[in-house]
Amino acid sequence: MAIPKSAERSEVGAHQGSGEIRLVDVTKKFGGSYAVQNINLTIPHGSYCCLLGPSGCGKTTILRMIAGHETPSSGEIFIGDQMMIGKRPVERGTAMMFQSYALFPHLTVLDNVAFYLKMRGVGKEERRQKAEEMLQRVQLDHLKDRMPGQLSGGQQQRVALARSLITNPKVLLLEEPLSALDEFLRLKMRGELKSLQNELGITFVHVTHTQPEAIALADMVVVMDTGRIDQADTANVIFDRPKTPYVARFMGGQNVLTGTVESLSGGLARLRNADGATFEAATGALEAKAGSPMSIAVRRDRIKLRKRLADQVLSAVNEISGIVDSTEYQGSYIKVTVDLGGGVFVVNVSDSEYFVDAVVRGDLVTASWTTADVHTLSKVDMGAIDDPYLDATQ
Repeated sequence: MAIPKSAERSEVGAHQGSGEIRLVDVTKKFGGSYAVQNINLTIPHGSYCCLLGPSGCGKTTILRMIAGHETPSSGEIFIGDQMMIGKRPVERGTAMMFQSYALFPHLTVLDNVAFYLKMRGVGKEERRQKAEEMLQRVQLDHLKDRMPGQLSGGQQQRVALARSLITNPKVLLLEEPLSALDEFLRLKMRGELKSLQNELGITFVHVTHTQPEAIALADMVVVMDTGRIDQADTANVIFDRPKTPYVARFMGGQNVLTGTVESLSGGLARLRNADGATFEAATGALEAKAGSPMSIAVRRDRIKLRKRLADQVLSAVNEISGIVDSTEYQGSYIKVTVDLGGGVFVVNVSDSEYFVDAVVRGDLVTASWTTADVHTLSKVDMGAIDDPYLDATQ
């Protein structure tokens, strides 16, 4: 969604001050239940932040509190240096784009985009001129006289974006903006959203439950679980170096293993799991002790998989054995799920390697990896969470 070079970044949002968002000890209760609890989060000005998590984790509640559509039970919310508690949505310098787009079916595209200016008392000619300029920015000025029902899903989304941006917000809040689109259009609009945010330089806060969407878009990913933040960091850190078993599992690219520390030497811990397999991991800043449990994560694409004979005994460090439960062709790689007897282990094998000696359901296999590819988790795994989102997209 290219913006003409003549459209200066300062025209939208940048002249209105900082779009930094700070949530300080924010809690929201509905009746006797916590939607979010003790949230502390700073979203830098001009960043693209994705709030990521399964349904019911509290991410939409946070978005609505920033917008002013919900009031925290306790805590403080700042945008820039201004306290937002007690301010109406129109006074916050934010704009919200809803999942349904919420376009008025009886108004033309132009009148939809101009609506918020009309509500603020802007004269007819001025608001129509500004609406036409905004439609040019999203490349829909040629459809200004159409009704929303005459537009495709992607076109409706652009109209909703134009309507949100016409008030020159410091912060744009997006509630599942891509969920109603088909896969091809979702990928296209994903790129256009990121391009638009880069051009405007304002803060975007985007709620999603889709891991690849968050990784592709965000400067900052906030992974939530049952009303709390489990980890907030850059996309590559969240994916490659998760802090907790929950984040490792939710992001989908890691296997989580747990063992008891048998020995410590030179910054490395030797673990043994309940099945007798041994693993080695760098302890890093973790205060590991002999005899204590430790959980580690290994990326699926860093693992080697080979067939093994029934009478072969595992003796090497960083190896486990199991039976192939399923294989899924993913184009550039094949996802191989291995049944360990007490859990599953997933290996992403490149297509070039897999078809040299393909494994099938029922094959006995050994998975192995290097110590350098092991990441130590800050919490001990308490068991897999039965949640369909944990591996829904990987």
